[in-house]
Amino acid sequence: MGIKFEQVNFAYQGPDGQKYLALANINLPIHETGEFIALIGETGSGKTTLVQHMNALLVPDTGSVTILGVKVTKEAVRKKQIKLNPIRKKVGLVFQFPEYQLFEETVLKDIIFGPKNFGISDAEATARAHDIIKVVGLDESYLSRSPFNLSGGEKKRVSIAGILAMEPDILILDEPTSGLDPMGRDELLTVFNRIHTTLNKTIILITHDMNTVYRYAKRALVMRSGYLVYDGDPRALFSRNNIDNWNLETPDILSLQQAITAELGLKLPHIAHTEEDLLAMLEAVLS
Repeated sequence: MGIKFEQVNFAYQGPDGQKYLALANINLPIHETGEFIALIGETGSGKTTLVQHMNALLVPDTGSVTILGVKVTKEAVRKKQIKLNPIRKKVGLVFQFPEYQLFEETVLKDIIFGPKNFGISDAEATARAHDIIKVVGLDESYLSRSPFNLSGGEKKRVSIAGILAMEPDILILDEPTSGLDPMGRDELLTVFNRIHTTLNKTIILITHDMNTVYRYAKRALVMRSGYLVYDGDPRALFSRNNIDNWNLETPDILSLQQAITAELGLKLPHIAHTEEDLLAMLEAVLS
């Protein structure tokens, strides 16, 4: 098992001294390999708080999170019974805003900073950077450039490269496509899917984009007011009741299929997953 939440509760303390519940009775298993998970929910639902427990940036008030065999509890951290840095090396978290992770004068120095911090030699860290920059869809010429002169999409790729260079088993991405145009979004999602399939990494993706959830995720988690209210098939998620109850947008492909079938009075054999799938069904029914 990669990560296992057991009866986790967590609250933030507000400026007024009151506690504000962020996670409530979370029980959740995540496998070390093979998962592509979309984590969704309204702003303030607990998504970012949940993923920050996955690499021990936050620790539970009560309950436990077992991360790659290490059981993290508030008491164990307080008593310094466990080491957190090895966990953070194996569970990489890419923040929503790449500026939080980019601070060196060149892309190369940014990418090798993490590996060197964990004792990797300059030569090996540099070799990793030359390999990883291509994995995220950039060429090696970027290594000599300043990260602050890159576009928003390029900065996101570099911040991801810096985490991948530490060779994590699990990669967590907090709203990685926010602020990108549709082409930039699709290019970045292709990168994530390639990382998932070719490097066999578990990907956990926080997103508000239901098209991303429907097309790429193998599993969907829905947070609402601190509670995990759904854990299952992304396709099954988009029933009428769930869309209404949890304020979800209908993925474009589903809206298109509904419009076409209503207009033409057709009954298709199944719900389309992609545009290509819908086109193939229409051709078969209309031929």
